[in-house]
Amino acid sequence: MLRPILLLLLIAAVPAAASAEERPLRLVTFNVLHGGPWSGFTGEDARLEARLALIIEQLRTLDADVIALQESPVTRRRGDVAARIAGALGFHHVHARATERVFPLRFLGWLITGVLGFVEGPAVLSRFPIVETQVHDLPRCRRRFDPRVALRADVRTPAGVLAVFSTHTSRDDCQTRRVAEMAAKLGRAAVVMGDLNTVDSAPAFAAFREHGFVDAFRAANPEAAGATVWQRIHEPSSTVFRRVDYVLLRPGEGFTADFVAGRVVLNRPGRGDDGTVLWPSDHYGVLAEVRLTRRTVEPTAEVRRASDR
Repeated sequence: MLRPILLLLLIAAVPAAASAEERPLRLVTFNVLHGGPWSGFTGEDARLEARLALIIEQLRTLDADVIALQESPVTRRRGDVAARIAGALGFHHVHARATERVFPLRFLGWLITGVLGFVEGPAVLSRFPIVETQVHDLPRCRRRFDPRVALRADVRTPAGVLAVFSTHTSRDDCQTRRVAEMAAKLGRAAVVMGDLNTVDSAPAFAAFREHGFVDAFRAANPEAAGATVWQRIHEPSSTVFRRVDYVLLRPGEGFTADFVAGRVVLNRPGRGDDGTVLWPSDHYGVLAEVRLTRRTVEPTAEVRRASDR
């Protein structure tokens, strides 16, 4: 009887690996192009309503699991864009209102954005539950009146809880470094998605590599350009020439990550109501497919010896 009992103890001592779905986790980042802070007055928002239809259509085709949006607006005319996209996809979502933070006195920011009928910031959408959120203010080393934030949403995936950051940094190196530091400091699985407004060869971008992050697109496409900006939304052909949008993953303690695929998405034009060419945004999106798996804890030497008796 001793051997079966010891085997049962062995099984109990080794936590079962939390296997992900059969398919890899699909992560997408995308800058929406909010249309401008005056759009609440003028209605001129780079045809956001028509582009929103294209965005939802193409996101639905991608069948993503977690989506990070940047420049996601809440306006008097269009409502909460992140909430509308999440509702169309049947996703959970959270949104951070970055532009309300323009002044140290938050009341002034609320007042101004309320009058304008416009606020924007990053968002996270997920088919899995969002269990905790936090908004981190980013330093303003170069642009004092340009508030930027990093939104963190802890998403309960089939493999475990993944910290998802959505952010839109300015051309400010200290912001890029801060995002890498805060995400790595968690010490657990984390993904940073967003428009970082910098190329991967920039010195500040190296902070992600130093903290153990892997550029999912570059891991899958070592030689591809992967340009994501700037697309003129009415041009009949592609006009992008620079890569500034990223999915950056750090497996963290207790997880392994296999990078299955990475590609540029939301890069097809459609037609507006008037029949003219219209692109979803001035940015393309990036999709990464990652198999995230919890590591199995090895049994101790004592348990192994006991099971062999």
